[in-house]
Amino acid sequence: MTSIRQLYGYIITSQLRKKIFLLLSKRPFRQSEIAQKLNQKQPNISKALADLEKQEIVECLTPNKKAWKLYELSKIGKDVLTEIKRK
Repeated sequence: MTSIRQLYGYIITSQLRKKIFLLLSKRPFRQSEIAQKLNQKQPNISKALADLEKQEIVECLTPNKKAWKLYELSKIGKDVLTEIKRK
């Protein structure tokens, strides 16, 4: 199992992953909303979300939908956020 510290390191080694993580710490967002808010192309957001999902930092709330998927921090992602706030 990956530690909270390692996951934090994984997040901050990419500006895009870090921005997505911070955005999702506020509330769930659709992929298109994230792209718009961060002024990024959707394929870049899609790749970063897939990477974060693979590490179990974020989760898709609507996995059966082809479009308009909604993402939020997972339990592990929220644990990382709690640890960051402690420091």
